[in-house]
Amino acid sequence: MNFKNFFLIACTFLGLHLSSQNVQPTITDPAELAAANQRKDEIFEKLFKDPTSLSLLFEYANLSILVGDLEGAIGVFEQMLIYDSELPRIRLELGVLYFRLGAYALANNYLKSVKEYNPPPEVEAKVDEFLAAIVTAEQPFQWRQNLSIGWKHTTNGNSAINADFIEIGDLLLEVDPDSKREGDRSTTYNYSLSVDQDLNHPRGDNVQYFFSYGADRFDTFTQFDVQTNVLSIRRNFNLDENYFSFFHLEDPVFSPNINLLRVLLNREEVLRSGRISLDYSGQLDNGSSMLFSYYRDEKKFKSSGQKNGRVNGISYGQSFVLPGSQSLYGYKVILENYRANSGYEFYENYGLELTYSQPLGENWQFNSKYSYQDKSHDEDYPLFGSRHDQMESLRFNFLKPLSTCWSLNLGYVFTDTNSTIDIYRRSANNLSAQVNYQCFKGPIARSRE
Repeated sequence: MNFKNFFLIACTFLGLHLSSQNVQPTITDPAELAAANQRKDEIFEKLFKDPTSLSLLFEYANLSILVGDLEGAIGVFEQMLIYDSELPRIRLELGVLYFRLGAYALANNYLKSVKEYNPPPEVEAKVDEFLAAIVTAEQPFQWRQNLSIGWKHTTNGNSAINADFIEIGDLLLEVDPDSKREGDRSTTYNYSLSVDQDLNHPRGDNVQYFFSYGADRFDTFTQFDVQTNVLSIRRNFNLDENYFSFFHLEDPVFSPNINLLRVLLNREEVLRSGRISLDYSGQLDNGSSMLFSYYRDEKKFKSSGQKNGRVNGISYGQSFVLPGSQSLYGYKVILENYRANSGYEFYENYGLELTYSQPLGENWQFNSKYSYQDKSHDEDYPLFGSRHDQMESLRFNFLKPLSTCWSLNLGYVFTDTNSTIDIYRRSANNLSAQVNYQCFKGPIARSRE
């Protein structure tokens, strides 16, 4: 054996030996995964006897892909090109693998070289798709927009209270019949823009910018027209789970977030708030996802300076898919403390959220959410006494894609607030239908000097 052949063989086996899992395996069944790894070991033994066999090397590389070892597969394919450089199929495989690993320059070179061999039209079309995806992926900013219009019917369009009488001290006042709950219809408008900035960090860190505008315009009770503006910035740190993994999380992410909210009622500003949150998320050992969050929210009310104050809160939630099903379950617990300019606006809030999602036939998706809050104020309200609120809501949504860009959202929401103070008791049933358009997206090109 001459030195060149010895060197090639040594490089091949060194690449095989150093390979390891670097992405999630394609095979999910444990028994099938074990069988694939066993077959991979068998091929490895055969390569000792025939180290230049392209068929064995190709099978070994494909098995490496199945078990999640893309780097190992790349090493084998690279060796195959050393043995025979005229292998367009292998160049295509290398281009795809480098693309999957985010090595876009190498992927681009291999994919372009495939076109030099005049591949079949379907192969050339696939190569062009990957080349276009590389151009998109290499841009530091990616943007998406969503537009929607909807219609809603509510049983409490005038935001009336659920009481026939109001108790003020020793007085019992009858509620004006004209102030009783009445239904109304409204038209809803929503627009959102999100921009993702790739920081080109080895960990894959990014920054997310988000803006949204929403409006709810009533047919009759126009004084209750609502408009909301949201602006947020989130920085995602993909942590090394070997050093920064609390709760034994896989793929832990730490995300500081700034959120600004503005609410207008009948075109008059009623609320501004600024929230800073620190989120920690990832995958637990049992396969469920987890999110822990601490937040501080500064609120400023236009009409009532007594209510101005700050919320400090924590929340913890999990979501999981039952084995053998497509049903997604989730829960979240919330603890909040609010401190305002007036003592009677101080409160402690304990909340619970339960979610359930399930795909249905004909491409429908069913989502549901139940929320409960128990809010106790520290001091008595002037004239009314102690205040203790219990709020419940139940939401159902049915979503269906109508085309690549269009989707339909049908919803029902029930809300109920029970309070020790009559003027805060309210309930409503809401039915809605919304059409969404979400095909505004693409890269933001880098400016060239």
